[in-house]
Amino acid sequence: MVDDEKKRSEDELALVFEEQYNKLFGMVYRMTESVQDAEDVLQNVYINAYKNLDKFRGDSRLSTWLYRITVNECYGHLKFWNKLPVVQISEEFGMTEKQFFDSIEYTQNQDDNLIIEEMREKCLRGFLRCIPQKMRVCFLLKTCLELKNQEIAKVLDLSEANVKVLLHRGREKLKDMFEYRCNLIDPQKPCKCYLWIKFMKDRGLPLPAEGINYRNRDLEEDYFKNMSTMKQIEHLYLVKHEYTYEDFINRLQVLSIQL
Repeated sequence: MVDDEKKRSEDELALVFEEQYNKLFGMVYRMTESVQDAEDVLQNVYINAYKNLDKFRGDSRLSTWLYRITVNECYGHLKFWNKLPVVQISEEFGMTEKQFFDSIEYTQNQDDNLIIEEMREKCLRGFLRCIPQKMRVCFLLKTCLELKNQEIAKVLDLSEANVKVLLHRGREKLKDMFEYRCNLIDPQKPCKCYLWIKFMKDRGLPLPAEGINYRNRDLEEDYFKNMSTMKQIEHLYLVKHEYTYEDFINRLQVLSIQL
């Protein structure tokens, strides 16, 4: 790669990262389940992409190449469950999920409001863990990065038809899990965040600590309540956070000095 071409590619890489940083962070956070891991992954992605620009062949958009590096960097962080904890617990207790939640005696506690956001995030992560890898990645590329099926296919080296099938099946699996139990999606369903908090407190289990999406008021608005179930689910997986591209660059500069 000649100097002028390399400089153009470096400038384009920086521009793509700047324009897409919030969406990239959101997708990586959903894959790593950790703010710190998301930051570390994005730092590695930027450094690796910059170092390997001469290997970019130009047979796709540079942004597509960057997304591919990002997904590959995330794979080692993915966690999987065969079943949701509520399914396992209900089976162990020999009762239905509704009976399990009905058995939890709860008195309203204002302190619990402080960790409901964290509890919700824990549930969102749990639902994703029950989705097979390719379905999960397709869903997050679509939801967090808002990519078209054609670009997702290029990122993952799949056919567009395969991406369409994976997206449909992944969405249906998520929809089934939410619709069957989630009180946030359907007020008639039994699974409520504060009941999980009570259950965990009663058994001395560690409560979730890292919250990133502080959006209780957001979810009480009519525009959320009037969404279709799938749109509500996709909205829940969008990530709101306080970290900016400028913060990211500052951390990169500190890291380069330390190295």
